[in-house]
Amino acid sequence: MIKDIWKQPAKGFTEETIGRTEEQIVQKEIGIGFKFPALYKEHMKLQNGGHLWKSALNYNGEVNELLCNDATFDPIINHNGYKTLKDVLLEYMDKEELENSSDTDFLYLDRLPILSYMNGHTILCFDYGYNVESEYETPEIVYFELECAQNGYEERLRLKSYDELINNLVYYGYESTSYYIGIKSNESIDKISELIDKSLDLQLEIKTDDYYGWYNFEKWYYGELKLNANLLAYLKLTPNQFLSNTFLFQNDKEFNYVIDIDIRSGVESFQDNSNYLKSIIMKKFQPFLSNVDWIFLEIPFHKENKIELERVMQTFQD
Repeated sequence: MIKDIWKQPAKGFTEETIGRTEEQIVQKEIGIGFKFPALYKEHMKLQNGGHLWKSALNYNGEVNELLCNDATFDPIINHNGYKTLKDVLLEYMDKEELENSSDTDFLYLDRLPILSYMNGHTILCFDYGYNVESEYETPEIVYFELECAQNGYEERLRLKSYDELINNLVYYGYESTSYYIGIKSNESIDKISELIDKSLDLQLEIKTDDYYGWYNFEKWYYGELKLNANLLAYLKLTPNQFLSNTFLFQNDKEFNYVIDIDIRSGVESFQDNSNYLKSIIMKKFQPFLSNVDWIFLEIPFHKENKIELERVMQTFQD
C-alpha cells in the first residue's frame, strides 16, 4: 500500500484538491509529452498536490529545508499555468537569450515539467533530459536556483528519481518542530483533557478556532507546560479526524486523538537534537502516557547540533 505523503485539507477535499483519476493523469501526460513516474502518479491519485508532512531533504550527509515557506507539490491541472521551466523563464528572458543560456550543445527546457513552483525564486522539476541529446524515459529530479543565477537558472541539486526524492524527505526544519503523539481511546476529548490536567498539573484551555486554517474541529484544547524554569512546551490536544472527514494523520486513523508538543525557550524553538528532547518529553509526560494507548506519530529528524545541545542542557542546570 502506498503511504500517503500529504497534509490533508482541514476543510475537506474539493474538485481541485481531490485525487486525480488515471484518465486525468494521462491527459496531463499527453499535455507535457512525457509519462510520470509510477509513485508520483499514485500520490496524485490520493490528493491533487499540496503540503507534505516531510518537507526537508536528508541527502549526501546533509539535511536541509527544501519545501519551505509554504511550498507545495503543484497540482495536476488542465488549464492555464506554467507547465515547464521554459514557461517560467520566458516570463523574464527573451527567446534568443534563453537559447544562448547553456554552454552545452543540447538544451531542451521543455523537458523540465514542474514538480513544485516553490517560491518562484527556486523551482523543482522533473528532468527528462534537458541537457542531453536523447530524452530520459524515467525522469530525474532537479532543483534550480533562478533569482541569483547568472544565466537565469542554475542547477543546484540532482536526484536520480522521484522515488529517491520521496525516500530522502524527512520531517525537519523551521515549520516542523512539533512532536506529535497519537492517543487511541474511547473516551471523549474532554475526558482526555481532564486526564492530562490531572497527570501533569495543568489547566488546558478549550478552543474553537481553526488555528489559522490548519484545523477544523468542533473543539480542541491548548496549554503551556513548564519543563523547567527556562523551557516551555506548547500543547495542543485535538481529534485526529476533521469535521470534513479528512485527517490530521490519515496513515494512523486508529489513533483518534493527537497531542502536538512544541518545545520552546522564550520565543525560540529547538530544531535539532530531537532524540534528547524526545527523552525529556517522555519523562515529563510519563504520568499521563502510562494511562493511555499511545505512540509517537511524528518526531523531528535528529540532527546533532552540539552547540544547541549544550544550550538546551544548560537550561536544566541554571
